[in-house]
Amino acid sequence: MMFNTPEFALLLVITMCIYYLIPRHRLWLLTAANLVFYGVVGPGYLLLFGVISLVVYLCGLGIEYTSRWQRILLTLGILLTSSNLIFFKYTDFALRSIEKVLSIHLVAHQSEWLHYALPLGISFYTFELISYLVDVYKGRIPAERSLLRFWMFIMFFAHMIAGPIMRGKEFLPQIRQLDTIRFNPAQLRLGAFFIVLGLAKKMGIADQLASYCDSFFSQASTLSGAEGWTASVLYAFQIYCDFSGYSDMAVGIGYLFGLELARNFNTPYLSTNATEFWRRWHITLSSWIRDYIYISLGGSRRGEVRQYANLFAAMTISGFWHGSQWTFIAWGMYQGGLLIGHKLYVNLLQKLRIIQIQTYMWYRMLSLFVFFLLTCLGWVIFRTEGIHVAAGLIIRMLNPKALIMPQWLWHFWWIAGGLYALHVLEWYLLNRLDRVSSLWHSWIPSPIRAAVYSFLVLVFLYMLKQGQSSFIYFQF
Repeated sequence: MMFNTPEFALLLVITMCIYYLIPRHRLWLLTAANLVFYGVVGPGYLLLFGVISLVVYLCGLGIEYTSRWQRILLTLGILLTSSNLIFFKYTDFALRSIEKVLSIHLVAHQSEWLHYALPLGISFYTFELISYLVDVYKGRIPAERSLLRFWMFIMFFAHMIAGPIMRGKEFLPQIRQLDTIRFNPAQLRLGAFFIVLGLAKKMGIADQLASYCDSFFSQASTLSGAEGWTASVLYAFQIYCDFSGYSDMAVGIGYLFGLELARNFNTPYLSTNATEFWRRWHITLSSWIRDYIYISLGGSRRGEVRQYANLFAAMTISGFWHGSQWTFIAWGMYQGGLLIGHKLYVNLLQKLRIIQIQTYMWYRMLSLFVFFLLTCLGWVIFRTEGIHVAAGLIIRMLNPKALIMPQWLWHFWWIAGGLYALHVLEWYLLNRLDRVSSLWHSWIPSPIRAAVYSFLVLVFLYMLKQGQSSFIYFQF
């Protein structure tokens, strides 16, 4: 069930009404809503999730109550959750890679069903389960004793399918206080705002760009350099609006129930370097990779060379997390290279004693422009079907001839310019939300506000009639 469907809107309204009318049974109500939401995907997926999460729940209790078996239970829980992800997501990839390298025939063609049977949200809830076990093991949080509260923590329908990836210390305390949440009109308005913002990004921008991006990348091997830049810039906004739109709706749905989910994006295309980008893009994943992989590998504690190796390994794993294709792995390696390159560049500025240059506005604007282009090159690797195709297109994009822009492409660049302006507007809006909300309600008469709300509802209903497209990150 997708957020941009009438069925989900009906489920959301019914659940929210009962939620505030019968506060004593909220945990049971949300559990039932979660089961309906995920059960629509398929009862088999629901059963699989139930078994995996039950074992992790028991392992968490065991870790807290037994000192002798803590490490064994932690290892068991991590192996089980990881094996579940690896089996469904990477078995077909592994068999096909072995066939290609060794030139032998295996049963890879019979494993294709694994790709199509991939349970929705498996990558996200696997990371949540692993972080829960590690946090209990390290004493950061107590093990959750209520199975219902544990299931609510993992499978709350707002974030289960495509994040944000929630930590136990962030979300479990809120779940334990469900019965104390009171009806708050201000939070409802905030929730409605984020839902509308997410729908506008998804249906108004991402879905409109999808056909152009698909058309460009379907012929990636023959695109010119100028066409490659056009395709990559359009795709940059498509994937951002698609994924951040989902995340905004998840945050908004949380507010409707008095729950605060983590923000997953913070206008990432206003970043001037890779380090800043990963503090703004898919924030809950990048922080998870930092805390549970990069730091576990040693982080920056063992010298610069080891730090760079750990950083590169962590980002490569991040790329592999996205899917069982070499292009995703290459994209992760590319992002790792950008992070290492930025650290080396900062070290050089410090040695030259010109680090203060970063505070100049002209330098920041130049850095923003250059890094956005580097980000778009990365999206070429991410979006194309093969590494050789991606490499060929990038070579053509880096050729000076790519600066010669055919007349028919300018239309897309005007669209891209408008989208970037909206991105800047989004930054202003989100960073001054209280002031903007106050001005909106004090300066704009209520009849005009009502007319705007009605217009938005009609627009979204019209878009729903045109058909719904799945969210890009559902496949990850």
